[in-house]
Amino acid sequence: KSIFFFLISVVVTVSAQTELYGLRTYANDDEYRPPIITRSEYVTIEFDVTADQPANLNIIFRHASRDWVIDRNNFINYEPKLRSEALLYATAPNGVYHYTYRYKNSFPNKRNFVEFPYSGNYIYTVVDRDARDMVVAEGKFIIAESSVPVTMKIENKYHSEYSSPRNQMNYVTVNISAPSEYTASDENSIYHSDITTVDIVKNWDIRHSMRIDLNDRSPETFVESFTLPSKVFSKRDVSPGNEYRRLDLSSTQMYPNNSLVVLRDQPDVSRFLWQGKPDANGASKLNAFTGSNSDYLEIEMRLRLAQKPAQKIFLVGGFTEWNVLPEYEMVQDSATGPFQSRFWLRRGVYDYQYVLGEVDDKGTVVNQDWISLEGNDWRTINRYTALVYYYDRRFGGFDRVVGYVRGRNPGTSENGKISTTSNPSAISSPDTNINFRPVKK
Repeated sequence: KSIFFFLISVVVTVSAQTELYGLRTYANDDEYRPPIITRSEYVTIEFDVTADQPANLNIIFRHASRDWVIDRNNFINYEPKLRSEALLYATAPNGVYHYTYRYKNSFPNKRNFVEFPYSGNYIYTVVDRDARDMVVAEGKFIIAESSVPVTMKIENKYHSEYSSPRNQMNYVTVNISAPSEYTASDENSIYHSDITTVDIVKNWDIRHSMRIDLNDRSPETFVESFTLPSKVFSKRDVSPGNEYRRLDLSSTQMYPNNSLVVLRDQPDVSRFLWQGKPDANGASKLNAFTGSNSDYLEIEMRLRLAQKPAQKIFLVGGFTEWNVLPEYEMVQDSATGPFQSRFWLRRGVYDYQYVLGEVDDKGTVVNQDWISLEGNDWRTINRYTALVYYYDRRFGGFDRVVGYVRGRNPGTSENGKISTTSNPSAISSPDTNINFRPVKK
């Protein structure tokens, strides 16, 4: 199985004297690991807490649909197997002033009796047992099987409806080979006609996957041979964008604790026609959990533009789960000055970029434009993951991820250049005989 991970910097009140910071989720113990793992691996959840004593927190997991709607089905979401108690924690090291405890736990595990018996999307909540299970933080990941062979081809192709450099697109084609026969008596058998959806995830952005669906009306997506076991899903408008910017807060000498951080190499400027340097494909790496080098800093980000854009500007990165959030809007301090935003981050190195958009009456950033400030270039290297969703008719119906493949785009300026990756292995009985790992200490 495979799992998706992400990072968010949050501050949530748990009780009158307790606050939670910096919720992060990633594969195994590897912060750089792309958000997919095999079935023998695990997901790590960590966060920091400010409290007089360790908070009485639990983590509750819930299986969800491909559209992130929690399944209201006790067969799929059996709470005794999906609730983690007695979370492991450590006291913050000397020299740290902005939190008192660090929680870090891995799942599934035997110690907390947590199991993930079905593949698919999962939403988890951190709850306060002393406040009637009040939700204080939320995260997401995805578990994927290798039950059907999958191949992904990514090609550099010009899009005829856009001007340069927006016309440089990655044309993504996903081939799947489902079983030709369905056996009703076999609970793990797959009925190929119920495979109708493939999602494409760019780097760590699992919340905004690019969908190819048999029933969608998009002129940019195509499904071929949908009546046959071997199907082809294609999307022709996947923008490579630009390499992410890098925010390095690791040096205590350059950026002392308890001081406002104004980055020495800022203000940033637009990179619309400027190729960026190699990045970590959306990942973030925190400083080691030792001494004052693992505290939080108040950061002031600055962006200077020759002309004020028609839309609002937002900062996005691993610290926002790659969500575009209203609270990370960049505000211009004067008619001619740079745009600015302040927030808190734990020391480390983060990928980030700027996005244009508008805030609707629900507080959601809409009409997002990821290219106008950052540019778009075939030379940008991204890690793409294709997920094959299957509607399992058992227990009233639920979504599984029965296949996946991950690879990278060509990363060259050559039109027609192709990269191809495959995940041909198949696992029998994908929803049973799971190898549970103990929590890491």
